[in-house]
Amino acid sequence: MKYLILLLLGFLVNGSSTKEPSYSIETTNALEGAWEMVSMNGQKISHRAVLLIEEPYAFYTEFDVENKEFVGSQGGTIEIIANKVFYTMEFNTWSDEQIGEQIQMTAELKANEVTLMYNYDAGTSNKMILNRIDDGNSDLAGAWRITDRMRNGEMQAMQLGARKTIKMITGSRFQWAAFNPETKQFSGTGGGKVTLKDGKYSEHIEFFSRNPDRVGADLTFNYEVNGDKWTHSGLSSSGDPIKEIWTRQ
Repeated sequence: MKYLILLLLGFLVNGSSTKEPSYSIETTNALEGAWEMVSMNGQKISHRAVLLIEEPYAFYTEFDVENKEFVGSQGGTIEIIANKVFYTMEFNTWSDEQIGEQIQMTAELKANEVTLMYNYDAGTSNKMILNRIDDGNSDLAGAWRITDRMRNGEMQAMQLGARKTIKMITGSRFQWAAFNPETKQFSGTGGGKVTLKDGKYSEHIEFFSRNPDRVGADLTFNYEVNGDKWTHSGLSSSGDPIKEIWTRQ
């Protein structure tokens, strides 16, 4: 699966949709949301493979919930122009050789299915099919970077450098990742299902790269969105109070 993810981000802006108007390519953000891999070159894999798209970021992760296994993840920034996607990889747990490179892909979108195509390894043609999980419809949907954190009871702005922590949220899923694209250092990632209701943000963890024992845990926080700022507060899994501000990217 080392090179499986190189095709993860090809998305068609000019295509057709026949079943659900909300997913039509006439919709500005038709390709944002969560997707699950069906097959690569006609072959299925034994574990889950989920892609989250919220411009200007996209994350792809493979995991096994039942066995609490984190298989791998990669992500980076994307720019969509017509039926071409330009993806710049910022982290890759399988291999860091392509970090910093820009990869061009194309795809076809039909209703709730995306077919992704790319050439790699001396021109070999590859084809990946994904089905939609959700359309990224929530007030927290987007790519966010942590910018402020409570320390010693006071909110303090974080010094922003090459190292970053990005959290992707769609309509039903979340994933955070901490990484440094300049040094190619990967610090960790986790994700799973998310629900938002009455100012409460609830996570159900399905993978966690640092500690598989966290899989299955449920955490609930208060949240508030003000413009491009998201305030996140509550108690950590260890019972410590936390308060963070995330800024939309």
